[in-house]
Amino acid sequence: MEDSSNRLSHRSNGVKKMFSFTYFERLHIQKDFNKVFKSGLRLENKNIRVLAYKRDDGRIVRRLGLVTPKKMGTAVVRNRTKRRLREIFRTSKHLMEPGLDLIFVSRRETASLDYNSLKTIVLGLLRSAKLYVGLE
Repeated sequence: MEDSSNRLSHRSNGVKKMFSFTYFERLHIQKDFNKVFKSGLRLENKNIRVLAYKRDDGRIVRRLGLVTPKKMGTAVVRNRTKRRLREIFRTSKHLMEPGLDLIFVSRRETASLDYNSLKTIVLGLLRSAKLYVGLE
């Protein structure tokens, strides 16, 4: 019995990796943020702004940066918004253009949206720029 459960966890390991959110998938360095802000494609909605930059370094990893200003509200509200945006990225990244750097800039209105509405808006913006190929 122990052997079969071990096999099961080993089999699902590939799926876990596809839907993980690792250190290497985050924007960390200010230079990278500046490059996206300066040269990135701006996708705007009244609820959120998405900045997208296609890197030409040959790496396929997609990276995410988040900006949530204090104007949005309390730390609880800002953290909830960031969790939702990370989850949208985590579950949809495999359908995005390879080598993409994204920055989600939240606005006050972002906090009032539920997860599904926020996901629809973000993926709609990316789809309009032909950076997302999902069927949703």
